[in-house]
Amino acid sequence: MGRKSKMVSMSKFVDIPPEERMSNTTGTFADDNNFSAIGLLRFVKPDGSTDYCTATVIRTNNGNIAITAAHCIWDIIDENWNTDFYFFPGYNNGNPGSLGAVRAHTFSIWSDFTKDETLYDYGFIKFYYQDGRKLQDDTGAFDCDFNVPPGEYQTTVFGYPYNSGEMDCPRDGQHLCEWQGNSFEFPNNLPNYQWHRGISIDVGSGSSGGPWIRNYDPNTNGGNIAGISHGWLPAPYPKEGTTSWAWLNDDFSLLLQDAENYNPPMNNF
Repeated sequence: MGRKSKMVSMSKFVDIPPEERMSNTTGTFADDNNFSAIGLLRFVKPDGSTDYCTATVIRTNNGNIAITAAHCIWDIIDENWNTDFYFFPGYNNGNPGSLGAVRAHTFSIWSDFTKDETLYDYGFIKFYYQDGRKLQDDTGAFDCDFNVPPGEYQTTVFGYPYNSGEMDCPRDGQHLCEWQGNSFEFPNNLPNYQWHRGISIDVGSGSSGGPWIRNYDPNTNGGNIAGISHGWLPAPYPKEGTTSWAWLNDDFSLLLQDAENYNPPMNNF
């Protein structure tokens, strides 16, 4: 199958009553959290269970968009959309940031992912926000590499792992954890090796969708997102570490454009 075959995006809209679109739950950021563009993503799976991922606000013209894993948006087992998304930008140490819970109302992924979870495992979420403001103005935002650079280079990865993984942190789903090391290309004897990148550490459940940041600057909390955490790939790929889809401008820019432009009518009454 060619990488560009049958590229069709899928989007979903959820109309949420105005009074439920923002839920400010606290007045201050956690004292030790300087990562308000990165946050905890809570949602309900088709079987009714609650699950968690990581999402990151990215810099866009729309200003209200975050990137996460497609498998956090679409349940590959039940073949349906997850629902009831709440994003907690700046969540850390059990404390939400000053914005509390922000509701998501549109979701965009590539349809190829719904047929094969190893393909295009990234997607975009658009949020309701208040008074004509942009979420990125209050949280900050990361730039994205529209073409993931090849080669091996230092990468900083964030996420909220719970009860799994190898990140050096509490791994309780309540703490924003960080790992820094090299991301790399896979050997050319593996199938479709150029479509994926890897890191040597298992970031754990809850870190799915977490950003892989190139040229991360902890002083400004800046850098370029060049991947997001997927998990393992099937054999013959090694069952260790974590992988990311290595997107190209053709797929990344088109899906982001669809996400920004997808504006179904909302009920404001």
